[in-house]
Amino acid sequence: MTKKTCFGGMTTLVTIVIVLIAVFTIPATAKDINKRAGTTGFSFLKLGVGAKAVAMGGAFTAVADDPTAIYYNPAGTVRLERRQLLAEYHNYVLDIQSGFIAYTTPLMKKYGFGAFIDYLNFGDFVRTNSSGQEIGEFSGGDFLIGVNFSTMIIPELAAGINIKYMHEGISGVVVQGEETNPGSDALAADIGFHYRLHDSLTSFGLMAYNLGGIISGYSSDNKDKLPMGIRAGVSHSLRELPLIIAIDGVIPNDNDPYFNIGAEFFKFEPLYLRLGYSLFGENYKTGSDSDGLGGMSAGFGLNVKQYNISYAFMPYLDLGSSHRVTIAGEF
Repeated sequence: MTKKTCFGGMTTLVTIVIVLIAVFTIPATAKDINKRAGTTGFSFLKLGVGAKAVAMGGAFTAVADDPTAIYYNPAGTVRLERRQLLAEYHNYVLDIQSGFIAYTTPLMKKYGFGAFIDYLNFGDFVRTNSSGQEIGEFSGGDFLIGVNFSTMIIPELAAGINIKYMHEGISGVVVQGEETNPGSDALAADIGFHYRLHDSLTSFGLMAYNLGGIISGYSSDNKDKLPMGIRAGVSHSLRELPLIIAIDGVIPNDNDPYFNIGAEFFKFEPLYLRLGYSLFGENYKTGSDSDGLGGMSAGFGLNVKQYNISYAFMPYLDLGSSHRVTIAGEF
């Protein structure tokens, strides 16, 4: 490929990014809140995982090159050539904390297997009586456990599936003088495909997520739907620059479609610099002076021998900020 062709490809990609931002940002600022917002349960499923992916704005469906591929595209795990273990700690807003652990391993070169755990803890809240007197505390959280299977269909095309069980609960709730622990359970699957061109510079990803339903709700007449949707993405590693650019489009069942855009700059390897933007950040804007940061994210990664340490920062404007630390290792 000539330099002229490479430059032309980069220019085209940058032009597409600018057009997509312009097209989808203008309507997002002018329309009302989607009437389906808040109609699904298990909202922790929408937080994303992995400091690298989050720092890149969540544009990871086509990148899918670490164990968090399980979350963004289950087909990506078959391309991980060695066994890997990843652990994440997430300090979310309002003292809410979450974590993610994933293990992946290749099987007979053509298959991949993974297992993962995702959890979120809301912390402790003060419980009061009808007179406003403090009478104790209550708390709540979410928990997910799942397995992943992936395979190479042809050298360029991979497919994968996740099967996962989820529980959401509240502890210390008092009903008619008795303490109860109401909860909800669900079972779901994710299906993904990953296609990589012969030059290994450009990849495409497609995923349908949270396909399933509620097994048992908080009550017989309270069974929220799962936050299902489809995500598709493309990533490209530029020949003329040490830069990876990724774009994702997401169509959720409980909000408007939106785009995620991310980049990773690896000029200073083993240090990686990352930046991202998600149009979903429009939902956090309240008209305050900090609205300009809505949807932005940033972070870095550092390779130390066979380990990678990554950090991601994401502002939630008036709600606070999110901090993630991920440690991954090959063995």
